[in-house]
Amino acid sequence: MIKTMFIVLAVLLALIVAFFQYLYKNKEKSQLKYWLSFLRFLSVFTILLLLINPSINKTEIENVKPNLIVAVDNSKSIKYSSGDKSVLNFVEKLKNDKLLNDKYKVEYFSFGNNVSPLDSLKFNENQTNISAPIQEFSKLYKKSNNPIIIVTDGNQTIGNNVEFNTSKSPVFPLIIGDTTQFEDVFIGQLNVNKYTYINNKLPVEVFINYTGNKRITKQFSVYNKNNKVFSKNLIFSKDDNVKIESFFLSPKEKGIQYFTASIENLEDELNTLNNKKNFSVNVIEETSKILVLTSIIHPDLGMLKKAIESNKQRSVFIENINNFKGNVSDYQLVILYQPTSLFKSVMRNISDKNLNYFVITGLSTDWNFLNSIQQNFKKSNTSQFENYRPVYNSNFPSFLVEDIDFLNFPPIEDVFGTVNFSIPINTLLFQKIGPITTEETMLGTFQNDNQRGAFLFGENIWRWRMRSFVKNNSFEVFDGFISNVIQYLSSNLRNERLSVTVNNLFYANEMVNFSASYLDENYQFNTKSKLWVSISSKENNYIKKIPFSLSNNQYKAEFSNIPAGEYYYTVTVDNQASKSSGSFKVLQFEIEQQFKNANDLSLKKLATKTNGEVFYEQNSENLITLLQSDPRFKSVQSSKVIESPLIDWKWLLGIVVLILSIEWFIRKYFGKI
Repeated sequence: MIKTMFIVLAVLLALIVAFFQYLYKNKEKSQLKYWLSFLRFLSVFTILLLLINPSINKTEIENVKPNLIVAVDNSKSIKYSSGDKSVLNFVEKLKNDKLLNDKYKVEYFSFGNNVSPLDSLKFNENQTNISAPIQEFSKLYKKSNNPIIIVTDGNQTIGNNVEFNTSKSPVFPLIIGDTTQFEDVFIGQLNVNKYTYINNKLPVEVFINYTGNKRITKQFSVYNKNNKVFSKNLIFSKDDNVKIESFFLSPKEKGIQYFTASIENLEDELNTLNNKKNFSVNVIEETSKILVLTSIIHPDLGMLKKAIESNKQRSVFIENINNFKGNVSDYQLVILYQPTSLFKSVMRNISDKNLNYFVITGLSTDWNFLNSIQQNFKKSNTSQFENYRPVYNSNFPSFLVEDIDFLNFPPIEDVFGTVNFSIPINTLLFQKIGPITTEETMLGTFQNDNQRGAFLFGENIWRWRMRSFVKNNSFEVFDGFISNVIQYLSSNLRNERLSVTVNNLFYANEMVNFSASYLDENYQFNTKSKLWVSISSKENNYIKKIPFSLSNNQYKAEFSNIPAGEYYYTVTVDNQASKSSGSFKVLQFEIEQQFKNANDLSLKKLATKTNGEVFYEQNSENLITLLQSDPRFKSVQSSKVIESPLIDWKWLLGIVVLILSIEWFIRKYFGKI
């Protein structure tokens, strides 16, 4: 509307300019004057029109093709079963089928450990997660007219069972390999804790499966250092084909202990690789004792116990402050949950003995008491309550911790007020009030000589654990975060500046990853040091040394193509005495090599649930034909309005130049210049 008014004004202004230049008070009213005034009107109006720059809307209608999503299994099991050529031929057929490509916008992906756009197929992935592409595509493609082709042998090694996935789009699995079931006995799953104590009874649970029609008896055994530590004869039949064995082991030595669970081979069994499963246990001499003192009942208390005890090296004791008669010196860490004046003697004892402690405040905290009993921090509180959201500090130096999506955690509650610290504090989480991120500490740590401490200002952190579970389908991520905090606070090694993390067991051709943290003399993360890791094995005379690289406040190193064997590692720091050593094993067994035939059971259920259909490599042409003719998948017409600014019309500028040129030549020709 406004631009229309400007255009009208431009017409009037152009008329006025032309009139005053050629007709106003001009006694010669010749036809030439009228033509010249008309040309001037056109040039002025066109220039003004370009300055106003109105837009012209144009509606375009286009046909939007449905997406055909092709996910190809790029794991080693495809090559081991000699299905790699069939997969490559099928992908080539899809790319060359004109009718299919005219109907669909075909997008190609590969999957193994993760999902990625298809570049080339090398069939070199060490794991197979068939659930991963289904979950990713459900997020990317919301409509139901985008069929999904999963090209796989159906043998999944990691991830959720594919039959429990949901998809709005129909899924069409193409099964590669022979689905004939051969007689086989194998260890399907083994559950065991990663930590135990010397002479403690370690529970182990093993699932042993049998495929066949005979009645057989086989011995199940567990070995440690070639010594049989458990055995039992198991009877299988066609109907009784799954055995769940639960038993206890009692390790006698501390350190990492390696075990092998095995079931006897069948006669003429084709696949014996899956008859064994290796596992390791870290045997420790004693546990860390954590004391939680409280005067109230709150869901946070149970959450703390569950999260901390997820690490079996730790035991949590929750005591009501009114009934506590013990000695706080017997514990590696004391957690003071919402202290009140009842905590007076305990807090003085902690201060006198320089014990490590963790203060968690909330709506029941007596801030007048807390301000008077210690000197590390003071809070000018009010009676008003406030909700605070956590904001992760990526520069937190005290220990390694990752952002576990803190910003999307539910808010926690505390009384409103400003906290002032009298000691240096390292902030892990800042407070966010509504849309405003403050520089106020929500979770922070400190170290004062031989004493370590932490503060969390807010209650209801049990909601954080539940939110983390909803996102990750596991408590492991959040419990790992809590474990890092507790590890820092309960450590008795005050001068432990170098810490190293590495798994105990790896499979052949699996990447061996190290991560490390190194702190300077002030216990600040040191980014300028140079760390090295060397590994060696007496079994195969393998020796290799590489430097760590710095990535996101963490030192990382990785080895590839390590031969099978037991290895010892040493991590050192240039020009420093700090050193960390340990061991790990690389096993010859490759998990992708345990499959000798294809598995279509779960994929059949997924196809039925999503209104798809299962196909096999010998009838892959039928899948292409079905997708070509399936009436469910049609192009959709969509219209969009394209706004074209007038200034983009470059020929208008040419018209202006042409009009002005004609006007000048006419005036020149008739001697009007």
